[in-house]
Order: sequence, then structure tokens, then C-alpha cells
Amino acid sequence: MTMESASERAARICAAAAITKRRPPSRGGWDRAGDPPEDLAALWAVTGGLELGCGTRLLGPTEVGPATKWLTEEKSLGWGGDLFVIGERDDLVIVRDLDHEGKRAGGGVLEAPSDGLEAFRRVAWDALGYLEARLGIEPAPRPTPEIAAQEAASQRDAAALAKALGEAFYPGSEAVAAHAALVLGEILATSGDDVAAMRAFVRSVSFRVQGARRGAEALERAAGFRAAARVAEAVGAKALAEACLTRIDV
Repeated sequence: MTMESASERAARICAAAAITKRRPPSRGGWDRAGDPPEDLAALWAVTGGLELGCGTRLLGPTEVGPATKWLTEEKSLGWGGDLFVIGERDDLVIVRDLDHEGKRAGGGVLEAPSDGLEAFRRVAWDALGYLEARLGIEPAPRPTPEIAAQEAASQRDAAALAKALGEAFYPGSEAVAAHAALVLGEILATSGDDVAAMRAFVRSVSFRVQGARRGAEALERAAGFRAAARVAEAVGAKALAEACLTRIDV
């Protein structure tokens, strides 16, 4: 993304009819260490905060620090310095993750319920894309792997599933990835490609194990292969189903 294109996108967002409140750019600057990310810098150059008709609220640059400080102290959250609050929607907090250390799949824009503020769901790559998606602005922004996987699974699109599963998923999204891989395995099993289907099933189980609570990995592994066996059996791939069951105790 270039600064020029980011500026154009920010201007288009601010001009959307669904914007119910737009504050002028803030006289105060970014109140955290370092420069703001490019997406937020572009937005804050034209507005000091936004409200959408759907209830989504984007904070201004001087509000981010106090909001993040209050929330992390009030809820005793262990957020790093590259995670900060940028808005709210309904009972959700909107968080920007810069992922400076590259440990969280590139970061992005996250939503978390107010009663589960470390249970993040990545919904966009940046704030511009997040607002474009909320406003329905075309062209649609590039989806995160989590959203792409969910859409591909609902459409039973094997190519799109494989593409989404080839990207890194945000920590805590193991259930989404596991379901996507299971659906891909089902599609491949239906087409008669048992080898590729088993690879997809093994990936599904691997995601389930990654997301399991400590000490429950073996149980989750068994449950994953049983789920794969049921799927294979349902599409008539009996040999594949039996092969899945043999892996339970391996």
C-alpha cells in the first residue's frame, strides 16, 4: 500500500453515506511510541474519529493511548505494546495488532468480546480494510486467511480452501483452520482422491491439536480423526474412513 492509495481509501471511507459522525482531524498527535501505522495515519489525516450507522466507532489518535491503558489495567490484560484499542462495536472491542516481532501471523485488525479480551478474532489486515468491509465499499479488501477459509468452506471451493490454508492463521483461529481443512478433505474424498484427502484430514487434526488445552492433545487428536472418518464414511470413502480410524492410537 502506498501512502497515496491509503489517502484515497481514507477519503472514500469518510465520504461514505453510512458515516453518521465524523470529527475533524485532531490537533493532538499520536500518543504512543513510534509512528502510527500507515492505515491509521491516512485515516487520522482526514478525521479525528468516525462513527458508522452500524454502531462501529473509530477512535482518534489522542484517544488510543488512554483507552488502551484503561482497558489493559482494568482487565489485567497481558497485551504487548504493539496491541492497542482503535474502536468499539456493540459488545466488541476493536484492536490493531502491529505484530512487530512476527509472532502473530502479521497482525491486523482484531475483534474481541468485552468479556473475553484475549480471545481475538482477526477480521481485517488493517483499519482501512476493516472500515471498507463494514461499509460495503468496493472493491472488497483482501480477506484475512480466517475469513477466506470460512467463505471458501461455505462455498465448498477446494481451490480457495487450499489457498487460504496455505497462509498463516492468527493465534486462536485453530478451530477455523481445522474446519476448513476438514471440508477440503471431504471435497477431495468425494472426488476419489484419497491421498490428498488424507493430507487434508491430517492438517485438520494438526490444527485441532494446536488449539487444544494443555493435557488434552491426545483426546483432541482422536476426536479429529474420528471426525475425519465420519466425513469419509458419509461420502462413501470407506477405505479412507478406516485409515483415519487406524491413526487414532498412532
